[in-house]
Amino acid sequence: MFYICYLMNFVEFAHVVFREMGSEEIEEIMDLEDEIFGRSVFIELSMLPVHKKVLVADVGEIAGFAIVYWDESGFYLGALGVKEEYRGKGIGRELVKRCVEFAKKKGYNTVWLEVNVDNEKAIEIYKNIGFRIEETIKHFYGIGKHAYRMVYVDK
Repeated sequence: MFYICYLMNFVEFAHVVFREMGSEEIEEIMDLEDEIFGRSVFIELSMLPVHKKVLVADVGEIAGFAIVYWDESGFYLGALGVKEEYRGKGIGRELVKRCVEFAKKKGYNTVWLEVNVDNEKAIEIYKNIGFRIEETIKHFYGIGKHAYRMVYVDK
């Protein structure tokens, strides 16, 4: 049974195109961020003096996205979201891997991110890719909403 489910997810996953966001898709990404997070990380990052890129998982529509940014202080995965109907198919995992690959191409061997301490699925994905918890940040997402700062270091 597990094998069949895995195969079904793999077949569906084979139809995903990972690419950079087009400028005409900014509003769609911001709407998806608001749906998932209740705010737009893209807007917050657009005000910072950093380089940024949005990668999307395209299945004929945007199924997910990852926002990365970087400057002289480091490379960061600022946000990652997958539409509910596409979760559990490996799209988020693949977006994270592609962000790490992109960081390496840019000359960074370390990638940082913050994740809600209650988001067990995301934490597990990050750990499986090679991230480790560096510290706990109290009240990062508001009063009583803590985050883990996680780091990936290429060996």
